[in-house]
Amino acid sequence: MSGWERLQVIYGSLLGDAWLDKPADGNARLQVRHSIKQRGYVEFKNRVLKPLSLDLIFYEYLDRRTGKTYRQVGFNTRRHPLFTYLRLLFYNKGVKTFPVELFDDMDEIALAIFIGDDGTFDKNAGTVKISVDSYRLRERELIRAWLERKFSLKTTLQKDRVYVLKSSLPTLVKIVSQYMPESIHYKLSPP
Repeated sequence: MSGWERLQVIYGSLLGDAWLDKPADGNARLQVRHSIKQRGYVEFKNRVLKPLSLDLIFYEYLDRRTGKTYRQVGFNTRRHPLFTYLRLLFYNKGVKTFPVELFDDMDEIALAIFIGDDGTFDKNAGTVKISVDSYRLRERELIRAWLERKFSLKTTLQKDRVYVLKSSLPTLVKIVSQYMPESIHYKLSPP
């Protein structure tokens, strides 16, 4: 992948489940974690982000609320000035935000990775929904505006989910499926 495509994977990951941490001094790094069931997806991201990405890490943790043990796989990247810069754009006083400055720069690859992280095919609705619960209402509306303006996707916001209207689902699939590893295509259609 080109440097631009690699950057889009970073953008999409940051829109989704990834985060940036930064020590008091020094550069930030990207951290990626997913369920062990998505190992193929994590390996894909890890390959794309080489040479910045480090080896895979396997985690197991106990959710004290449910008593269930969960297994995850992920990786960190090397600390880099790019991640320090992106942290300024993606976080406002420590809270993740939708970076308006990147509205026009984020492309189909970023959208594909965002859906790979936070998208789900909703069988009842017959379409894709994107979890946006980590964003405030203003950012949720910005995400909807980005989807409509950049990709001509019609959406609706229901609580903490952005639903792609059924009429826009074929467009969404055409736009993003070529950029998603096969292992997460289930997020675009019923099983």
